[in-house]
Amino acid sequence: MGSTVLTGKQAAAFRTVDGEWMFTLFERTYEKNCYPHDDRWSAIAFGRYRDVMRRVFRHATSCEGGMLQSRAGNIRPENYIATWRSVLARPFRLPDRTIRLDVSKSYRASLPEGSLDDVRKSLVAAGLGDRVEEIVSGKAEVSLFADAELLEVIYGENGPLSVWRVLEVNDCSSVAIDDDLKLPSRSPSVMDRMPAVRCYKIDDEHRLVSLDGLPWENAGWQYSAIGSFITDVAYPLEMEAPGFAKVAIPAYRELMVNAGPLPAETVVDVTRMPAGLEEYCGSVADELAGYLGIADDDGRAPERFSFRFGEVPTEPRGSAMYKLCGLRSQQVTWTVPEDAPSTTAVRETSCTDLAQLILELV
Repeated sequence: MGSTVLTGKQAAAFRTVDGEWMFTLFERTYEKNCYPHDDRWSAIAFGRYRDVMRRVFRHATSCEGGMLQSRAGNIRPENYIATWRSVLARPFRLPDRTIRLDVSKSYRASLPEGSLDDVRKSLVAAGLGDRVEEIVSGKAEVSLFADAELLEVIYGENGPLSVWRVLEVNDCSSVAIDDDLKLPSRSPSVMDRMPAVRCYKIDDEHRLVSLDGLPWENAGWQYSAIGSFITDVAYPLEMEAPGFAKVAIPAYRELMVNAGPLPAETVVDVTRMPAGLEEYCGSVADELAGYLGIADDDGRAPERFSFRFGEVPTEPRGSAMYKLCGLRSQQVTWTVPEDAPSTTAVRETSCTDLAQLILELV
């Protein structure tokens, strides 16, 4: 699977009839493994500032894993978010227009036939049930400004369809928004919101993490652990303290990189099949128990079993560790010695140096 290469960003905005600002975000991209490299614009987000930023943070997780890059190479998620904040601060005007909501089997239909049930449910849940028959008829024509709420329900961050179906970059004016649009300004004490982080290496890839003293959890591979931090921690705190992500994400990454090895005395408690999990989860526990020498004659693990991390066999190479890391969070509890050193304390990290930032800006 190839990476997506990002070559441009653009934001547009308009005021709804009730005075709220709505944004549409556009990205110009091409797929690295497809030739020729013809980049094209596509709308990626529609809604109020908080909602389009949620989409930005979701895309930022792809930067950490290398699936979203610039022509210069990898993009750091904190820079991706920061540049989108800059773009959002100077959006182009999005003029009012009539949007026809056609229903068809076409891949690019405004309303694909296969999505009509989801559209109905979304409209009813939003209190717009009286518009359902009009919308799913395939003949509806709506106003971008007057029907912004309806369009947000269908094509916004929580909607069933993507906004590229109804808006294109060419719909934007070449005139920038004037000074009546103000984004939240950067908070001077963003790291006051940073949770206390402890982290260990389970193996070379996986990280065991605890935030603010909550139970330890296998956060997955390092890039995945950072991705979860971006969406689950950095996004909501960014909405409270703008600028948090720019400082906190590199600080968190530093902790993941410098994590110490998980102490051998760590106690691992496993429940074979908690309620609600798929059957294969029990099979993973069975195989782990087999490597530990505690499975029964049929290869089945005890319903509950415990062991010390240092008892996990290292041979055959990585197999037992692979099964341990494959357990679902509902199946496993980690008890780490309280005095075991994990990582250095979080400290405020300086912003990316200018040369690196210039390489990553698109």
